[in-house]
Amino acid sequence: MESKSWQDSLSLKEALLRMLENEISYDVIFHIGERSDEVRSHSFILTARSHVFQAMLEGPMIDRDPNGRVLVSLPEVDVEMVQCFLRYLYTDDIELSEDNVMPLLYLARKYLVQTLIDKCQNFIKDAKLLEPENSVEIYHQAFLFDLGDLMADSMKTINQRTKQCLESDSFLTLPQECVRMIIADDHHQVEEDVIYKNVIRWCEEECIRRGVSGSDEVIREILGDILYEIRFPNMNIAFFQSSIEKRRILTEAEKKEVKDLLKGVNRNTYRGLFKCKPRNICQRVMRMELHEEEMVLDDIENAIAFESSVECVLHGIVTYGLSHAVAKFTFYVKVMDDEDKILVNEDFCMESDSKTQLYNAKFQKAVEVVPDRKYRVSLTLDDTNWSWKGIYGRHSVPFKDGEVKFTDCSGEAEETGMLGGQIPGLLLS
Repeated sequence: MESKSWQDSLSLKEALLRMLENEISYDVIFHIGERSDEVRSHSFILTARSHVFQAMLEGPMIDRDPNGRVLVSLPEVDVEMVQCFLRYLYTDDIELSEDNVMPLLYLARKYLVQTLIDKCQNFIKDAKLLEPENSVEIYHQAFLFDLGDLMADSMKTINQRTKQCLESDSFLTLPQECVRMIIADDHHQVEEDVIYKNVIRWCEEECIRRGVSGSDEVIREILGDILYEIRFPNMNIAFFQSSIEKRRILTEAEKKEVKDLLKGVNRNTYRGLFKCKPRNICQRVMRMELHEEEMVLDDIENAIAFESSVECVLHGIVTYGLSHAVAKFTFYVKVMDDEDKILVNEDFCMESDSKTQLYNAKFQKAVEVVPDRKYRVSLTLDDTNWSWKGIYGRHSVPFKDGEVKFTDCSGEAEETGMLGGQIPGLLLS
């Protein structure tokens, strides 16, 4: 007799998916979101895919319903994301998108499903979601799902393109705590008046969302602790007088306090609420100040090693322009640590005017430099050309409260070394 059971014609993957979608013989119930919507699953699949699930399902404190089914609460995500996550556990199939990658990464990390973690992280990298135009929204999503390392990665990009990020539409939609954390960061590469103006833009948008007036008093209330992350004592005094002093966002006592600090009164002994420490704007740390002309070949990798005695951030490198032409030139930069891990691998296209020798090449994402560890920076020109060449290179350059030391890269070609060649300086903060 011919069997007509559904099991006969399905592969293992298809049969497992049918059991999930049709809630066949389930013994686990997920309560999802604020409404506690239910999604049903099977403990043997969860145990097979995650040791976190295994420990939870075998633990003595697990909640069960009157029928003995395990109850799992997931208030942080919606039903669709949990269903997508479970389908992956049952079938290994996943279709990632910009809309689902963050909640799926959250679930993958919560239950330590390493294969899905890798897929999500590769998608974020391949889709270039951490580039400046996306970095604020990624920071927001990482904040919502408590993905601290992704928040830190996004912040490094925001640091590099602060003005562009603060002026983005995504910045205007952030919750208050996100705005506060972004504004509090020390490494923004922008003037304080730009930060202030964009925070006020966010406040005005927040007033519209709340349906309240945009008066100075209301803006002050909405700002909350964000107010004290804006470094008023480091603003241009003319900007403060024209754009802030005439408004009622600060109290009269606070205005006097800031004006005194702007004039240098009691600045060294000040212990009030306003931050006086300047942002760590990157600066050129130059190992070579003199230069001459040189033919730079396109198949030669120019490399130099460096280490810093103090903790700092590498924002980019200083490079030479073409010496004979007004033209665009392309070059490739790679940064590696002392374990040969690639930290930066980017290409740059710059316009050279032949009268300007030095150009800043700023990375998409800043690199944290650990004290007393050696880093290798290399540069390769896309096309052979006449360029400038540094001479009389220095081994040690003062920086902050320490020094940056430059050394030759052992085994490298001699076109660039500690005494001369390409990569005349670094952009550090």
